[in-house]
Amino acid sequence: MTATASSSPKLRVDTRGTNELPPHLDENLLTPRFYVTEFKKAAKTELTDAREEFEAMLSEMKADYNCTHFDRKASLDRLQELPQKAKETYESYLVRSVISEFSGFLLFKEISNRLKKEGNRDLGKLFQFLARDEARHAGFLSRALVAEGIEVDLPHLGGKRAATWFPISWVIYSVYLSEKIGYWRYILMDRHLKANPDQAFAPLFDFFEPWCQDENRHGDCFTVMMRCWPGITKGFRGKLLSRFFLWSVFLTHTLTVCERGEFYELLGIDPKEFDEEVIKRTNHTSKNAFPWVFNLDDNKFWDLRNKIIESFRAFVGAKGLTKPVKFVKFATLIFKQFALPMEKTNALRYDKDVNFTGQDILNFWTDK
Repeated sequence: MTATASSSPKLRVDTRGTNELPPHLDENLLTPRFYVTEFKKAAKTELTDAREEFEAMLSEMKADYNCTHFDRKASLDRLQELPQKAKETYESYLVRSVISEFSGFLLFKEISNRLKKEGNRDLGKLFQFLARDEARHAGFLSRALVAEGIEVDLPHLGGKRAATWFPISWVIYSVYLSEKIGYWRYILMDRHLKANPDQAFAPLFDFFEPWCQDENRHGDCFTVMMRCWPGITKGFRGKLLSRFFLWSVFLTHTLTVCERGEFYELLGIDPKEFDEEVIKRTNHTSKNAFPWVFNLDDNKFWDLRNKIIESFRAFVGAKGLTKPVKFVKFATLIFKQFALPMEKTNALRYDKDVNFTGQDILNFWTDK
């Protein structure tokens, strides 16, 4: 039986409070956020050495190969009824995803506007195309939510929730990983659902293939950005930035998949196996951009990953005096994972050699 938007009353979400959240979303470290950065510094990106690569990327983004794939008139109503618990699980996935995509749209749009204002119109155009794709994704997710009877006022939410400030180097590293890990999430889910069509209970999943292509192109755009920035991929600083963002993004992915395990099980996907495959592929892909990546060939990373999942669940479920004890154990495990061995890559870079000085430790935080 097809579930339609009219089969359940619409829930209009009022997000006019500064930090009010839509349904199915709690305020914690895993909650999607909105970001701002050093816009004037971003405008100083030097494209001379990467001009040929940049122009090819700009041309590809301008072509908008997926323009006709996202049919705005296509129905996104579910193809089958779901038990209440499963319905809430699906809605939770949609809410988190729409906020993440809308957050990307706001960041890219603002960077585009600021770059053009500062005179870097070429790079501004690239970010304009990035914002276009993110808006399209957010629009489809929003429509899927409406089909579930939920309307989220995204512009109001984006205007009222406090933004997190990141240095430009952090944006480059984190957005690259966000796009590439998103690519592997969507393509692996798409492959699974095509092999198991009976588990594709919503038309939204039909758009995952073109969706993941957008994510992959976005990551490639930030590969070019990374190659153009002197200092952020070399020496001690490059290794520290690589370690910090690979660790934090992989950790966040593991905990999010753990927290949302019921959604993947709803699709017939084992959450832990899915998490492991996504991390392995993203780590391998990152060799094209990052100077260092984790060595995932031995079992140390995965043994710690499994312990972290159990420790996280124990911490979330703990009460009273046991909670800080559980947190200490959890924190110890994640920092052990942070310190695991890494391996150097042969990623192409256009910047000059940079010798390490003590100032590099400060630069990690200030991005000078």
